[in-house]
Amino acid sequence: MKSLSIVLAFVFVLAFASCKKFPGEGGNSSIKGMVEKDVRLVLTNPGTHQYTVAAAEIDVYISYGDNISPDDRVWTNFDGEFEFLNLREGDYTIYVYSMDTTGVSGVDAKHMVIKQDVEITSKKQVVVVPVMTVYDTQ
Repeated sequence: MKSLSIVLAFVFVLAFASCKKFPGEGGNSSIKGMVEKDVRLVLTNPGTHQYTVAAAEIDVYISYGDNISPDDRVWTNFDGEFEFLNLREGDYTIYVYSMDTTGVSGVDAKHMVIKQDVEITSKKQVVVVPVMTVYDTQ
């Protein structure tokens, strides 16, 4: 009976010690940032810049770790700000879609990706990503 208790205790400790937490929800860290909109007369010509405003109601996506599909989505507020809450330590990709500024034919003109790779390295960390700029015409 004593050896069975020792074996069960060993299995429990081994199982508990081998649990690795992956990036995603369930933590107490967050990632936040801002999206701005650069309005141009001609998308492919930066010289036709008209003005820059906060990008309200823009979809902002997050992928956890090596996931290739989005794991969550939030919308920017009236000031272009967004925040993903309750995240664990790990690597994340934050991205938004913009109108295409390259002018390359055969590319979806409404889905140029603007992305930031982010790492949360500790608990209760707030990571602020650099301002992400999307492009549009008047």
